Amino acid sequence: MKIKLLLLTLFTSSISAQTLNMGTGGESGNYYQMGQDIASYCNTELSPSTVNIMQSGGSISNLVGMQNKQYSLGMVQEDVLFYNAKRDPKKVNRNRLKVLTGLHEESIHLLIPKGYQPKDSKNKSMWSKFFGKKDPSLKFELSMLKGQTVGSWGGSLVSAEALGFFFNLNLKVKEVTDNPNDLSQPIVLVGGAPYKPVQDYLATGKWTLAPLDFRAINQQASFYLPQSINYQIGGKVVSTSTVGVRALLIGKSYRKKSRNEAMSNLATCIYQNAVDLADDPDTNPNWASVYDYIEDDDQSDWSYFPLNESKLANQ
Repeated sequence: MKIKLLLLTLFTSSISAQTLNMGTGGESGNYYQMGQDIASYCNTELSPSTVNIMQSGGSISNLVGMQNKQYSLGMVQEDVLFYNAKRDPKKVNRNRLKVLTGLHEESIHLLIPKGYQPKDSKNKSMWSKFFGKKDPSLKFELSMLKGQTVGSWGGSLVSAEALGFFFNLNLKVKEVTDNPNDLSQPIVLVGGAPYKPVQDYLATGKWTLAPLDFRAINQQASFYLPQSINYQIGGKVVSTSTVGVRALLIGKSYRKKSRNEAMSNLATCIYQNAVDLADDPDTNPNWASVYDYIEDDDQSDWSYFPLNESKLANQ
């Protein structure tokens, strides 16, 4: 009888214990570091389940990894999530993928070669007006990019494609190398400001950081957020308006509710420890903005895993 009970206990434990493989990014990046912070704070509370932090290629790699069962959860930029949901709604949908928590914002940088004038543009007067403007409140109109080629690299490539998709720009997104002396096309880069590649481009004096109109952009795609970013240009710190996109920690959601318990427990752990993650001197600095989001109850327009109410009641 004792042997049967022991076997039953071992069998039950093997079912409830899960290893949650988390796709993040490169070891030196924010995604990987924040994943390590989550594991450090929550693995004890999740026991017998554990979070296993894994390097990856970023948002797209994490989405694909969740589809092919390489990852249970991963960090994905919100624009990439919505873009892929539009392109492949069967694989990327609110029933199969849900949010555990919102993370930090990264800035959209649209860099334009000074004096740039596309050969076949129908908006030549608008381009001339943009470079000749004296009013700092004037914003760049995304329609000026319609049908053009823009350069990018890395994870920013998909964000550039998403920008073209949501604003019907018919962009030709070209993968380029990091070369500030290539003035043949505008560049779209996404990263936390100040972002070193953007600093390097601006330092040449050959590029303009285009100010983007949040209100116009947000009306078309509500997940873009308002930002003001500061860069040193010509010896002066210049503030430029743009938009940002938030990173989300998303996980696979199963049809059987009991299988989602580990995800809800992890989401609850992050929620309960947000203030400590923000204040801990050894964690990634971006946790301060995550805490602000949680405090303001600022959520993405995507389905969330429910928090564990019993754990919250015992807080």
